[in-house]
Amino acid sequence: MKRPLQAFASVLILIVLVRGHALAGETTKGVDWPQFHGPARNNTTSETGWRKEWPKEGPLVAWRVKVGVGMASFAVVDERVFTMGNDGENQDTLFCLDLVSGKPLWRHDYPCKSAAHQMPIVPGGPSTTPCVGDGRVFTVSREGDVFCLDALTGKIVWQKNLLRDFHGQRPVYGYAGSPLLWQGKLILDVGGNVGSTVCLNAATGDTIWAQGVGEAGYSTPVVASLRGQDRLVMFKGRELAVLDLQKGSAIASYATTTNDFCNCATPVVTASGTIFISHTGNDGSTGLNFDGSTLNAAWNVRDLGMLYNSGVPWGTKALMVFNDSKRGVNDLRCLDLTTGKALWQSAEVAKGTAIFSDGHLIVLSTTGELQLCQPSDTGIKVLARAPVLENKCWVLPVLSRHRLLCRSNLGDVVCLDLRQP
Repeated sequence: MKRPLQAFASVLILIVLVRGHALAGETTKGVDWPQFHGPARNNTTSETGWRKEWPKEGPLVAWRVKVGVGMASFAVVDERVFTMGNDGENQDTLFCLDLVSGKPLWRHDYPCKSAAHQMPIVPGGPSTTPCVGDGRVFTVSREGDVFCLDALTGKIVWQKNLLRDFHGQRPVYGYAGSPLLWQGKLILDVGGNVGSTVCLNAATGDTIWAQGVGEAGYSTPVVASLRGQDRLVMFKGRELAVLDLQKGSAIASYATTTNDFCNCATPVVTASGTIFISHTGNDGSTGLNFDGSTLNAAWNVRDLGMLYNSGVPWGTKALMVFNDSKRGVNDLRCLDLTTGKALWQSAEVAKGTAIFSDGHLIVLSTTGELQLCQPSDTGIKVLARAPVLENKCWVLPVLSRHRLLCRSNLGDVVCLDLRQP
């Protein structure tokens, strides 16, 4: 029996080594980015091996395209890029592009108002990011048009309208919370007095539940483990709400709001159960404790407020965040979410949106400058800077399969090739 056991052990070791090599190869070759905030829904990706030594003029440009006005970021699945824009003539378009070449594979056009609000400072066009899963792509427009399309062909599977079909109430600046796909369900922040949060069967569009009342927020829904159970966390217009995932019933809420109900940054839930919320109103940033039935503030930092950024985790209990409460000032902090205290603070990194991969923070500044940074427990170092876009850039960049996608609010898209030479 000894020799057969040795042979079996050798085969088992070989399988483990091969599988481990395959997994390493997957992260080195590239990882999909299927939804807003990325594969882990926290602005990070496990992708490694991309090029970090940039030429003086910046990374190689693979391609450029124009997709129309909007703040939709990107979803990338199977080398297909999904994003949205508006042509300025009251038409939205969902684009499916080839990641390698940028060439259009298909597009879906539909009528939608170009202007989100009368104030010129408010970006027009779609502000939500497509979500891809189970061979389908899900989108939401500023005016509440919801589409489920075949990701391969662009054919409509089903469609809804949040106002017409669910008696929703459009937020002041239009719908901006991206759809959340979770275990075959699509969760949407609808607003209104009938069913303010809606859960649909993702395959059919049928309503599973519609619950609650009140203003819709601008943030994206979150599913997180709280006290050992998966819960739905919604940053609504007037509150942070914890809901039962199966029925949509309210479990706990914490009232907080700012001008025009601009609760925009997606909540962050730590492994220990702290819920971090932030906006640019008087409440600033708050760490909440959930005891199973109530939410209580553990700490509050009033001079720190996040608008359209949602932060990037550092370790298990810290978050790197840009302070949008200070206009015209660069203020990047690494925040201890258990206390609210800054582990470090930097003015070297220009304010923008950021993602994390392979030990590095990639930042697209609000003026279109790309910054490669290396954070640590004590600070952050800027390794490289390169101008890649012009005009305002409030859109989250995306890294997938060693290509970095960046976009301006006006719809100029650049794909940067970060493959090793």
